[in-house]
Amino acid sequence: MEKHVIVAGSLHHDLVVNAERFPVADEYVLGHSPRTIPGGKGTNQALASARCGATTWLTGCVGDDEAGRNIAAHLSEAGVNVSLLQSAVDAATGSSVAIVNGFGDFGAVVMAGANAAFDASNVKLPPESGLLLLQNELSEAANITLARKARDAAVDVVVNGCPFREPDPELLSLAGTLILGLHEAEAMVGHAFSNARMALDAAQSLSERVPRIVVLLSAGGMVHAEPGGRPEYHPTRETKPQSMHGVLDFFVGAFASQIVGGSEFDAAAHYAQSAALLFMTTPVERRDLIRATQIRARLGEDDR
Repeated sequence: MEKHVIVAGSLHHDLVVNAERFPVADEYVLGHSPRTIPGGKGTNQALASARCGATTWLTGCVGDDEAGRNIAAHLSEAGVNVSLLQSAVDAATGSSVAIVNGFGDFGAVVMAGANAAFDASNVKLPPESGLLLLQNELSEAANITLARKARDAAVDVVVNGCPFREPDPELLSLAGTLILGLHEAEAMVGHAFSNARMALDAAQSLSERVPRIVVLLSAGGMVHAEPGGRPEYHPTRETKPQSMHGVLDFFVGAFASQIVGGSEFDAAAHYAQSAALLFMTTPVERRDLIRATQIRARLGEDDR
């Protein structure tokens, strides 16, 4: 029986603006190319999983407003099952404002809105569930509730520890894989990585808390570790991303799609890295067109 990816996460109405650089305190910086897009880590990761070919469900909470209806429609049109979505009548759909600078780096301010009203106790995992994907734009209590349900149903749990908060030991004990960005990995080990060796050492240390660790580094490099093996570092040739906004989410969703499809951990991580590299170098207006065939072509190029 085909196994499905269940994403539990945030849904946001995003405003994204480009600027040559980030403003400092009390400074105005001219921006350009504003766009509004469906976002939030739950939305982004579910879309990535579905576009990589996995049957994907998303549970979370939107407001009873136009933004919420638009996000749900966008997800449904992309092939994501939204029947587990909740709606809050007393809160607006979550939102965020992101700035992308001239180097492709981004920063964002997130307003939880209806995401804070999500009730994990009311979620029933579908019988076809093969993997539960969680991230930190939902509360830790909600994540633990869902991870317990996954454990009881023998469903694999992948946690994307972003944005950073010190994880509850119980959640880590329920997770099979922890995926982090550079900043989150540095926060978890308590120091910055000035070279690849430090990132490898961090992955080794973190694997004592969760069996499988993946860290997506700046510009698309990656380290990963799993039981019984040595941590591995995979650099990237990329130097000029179009935008890093959403790259980690695409990586996470791509990884989940491969694990639920039966890939081994190492192969899923390599696929996810190629997916992230393709995403970050694709113009933002064409990212919705990325599919598994393009990622596999890119994977072949990266392996040469």
